[in-house]
Amino acid sequence: MTIVRALILVLAAAIAAPAPSARSAEPIVGTTTPAADGASLFVGKEEGFYAKHGLDVTIQIAALMPNTPPMLASGSARFGLLTPATVIQAVDGGLDLVAISGASVLTHDLSSQIIVAREGSGIKTAADLAGKRFGVPGFGASLHVVTLYWLEKNGVDAKTVKFVEVPFPAMRDLLASGQVDAVVAIDPILSQILSSKAGYVVADLVPDQPDHSPALIVAAMRDWVTAHGAETKALQAALAESEEFVNANPDKARADVAVYIKMPPELLKLAKISKQDPVLTPQQLEWWIDVMKRNKMLTGSVDAAKMIVAR
Repeated sequence: MTIVRALILVLAAAIAAPAPSARSAEPIVGTTTPAADGASLFVGKEEGFYAKHGLDVTIQIAALMPNTPPMLASGSARFGLLTPATVIQAVDGGLDLVAISGASVLTHDLSSQIIVAREGSGIKTAADLAGKRFGVPGFGASLHVVTLYWLEKNGVDAKTVKFVEVPFPAMRDLLASGQVDAVVAIDPILSQILSSKAGYVVADLVPDQPDHSPALIVAAMRDWVTAHGAETKALQAALAESEEFVNANPDKARADVAVYIKMPPELLKLAKISKQDPVLTPQQLEWWIDVMKRNKMLTGSVDAAKMIVAR
């Protein structure tokens, strides 16, 4: 074989070869709380979408949503699945977080945010919560915000309710022991509470919110995103594939969730996973900002458009 012929074959092979995907220089840690709506992060790992895009990702579980922004700020995690309210509050507090992708969204055809009262509490309406101990998975988290919104719509002064922070895994036991009178829960914890008769449904919070409102978004520190443009694009692509997979394969998605959230299979099968959508708009975040302002949860002005990184 002549040298020219060999060079032609090498050049042809190089042209035909697929372009290399972005390779992360070091492992990237992602984090989320133990909830079924975190399926997209779990699926990305278990179905190989991160690896497909050249990323070495490890998923860590955070007990409480408010724990995640400090993890991102310290670099112990690089991206996290957060509620819009948590991200907005962190930005209002001076933390330069940005949304790199949408995730789960609320749809009016799926009950996914439920107020549950303990058996024997006698709680039936919003007014019955006055003076009661009410568990939320984090002060300022989205489930706290939408509960405040629901109380407001039902004419109840939120100051009359005794809010306490309760991690998702502890909700059933604290209800059963009477340490809290009610909680706002999502799956798989919701199914666990109801199946064990530790509590009963009082209200569904989703119908009062805008349809297709973001329930969770994927956020990262702006400086990390700026310094890791290729990895961010790869991560966005991997998450989009992961979310498409969750929508098309809910049963397999539940199996992937089970790798990270240890629950009996029969309970996990009951868990509802919200629709996933990687697209996030400023208008979707502005609804949250408005509600939080009315409840005096923000100290300054937050620009929704500046919070979103282009895809």
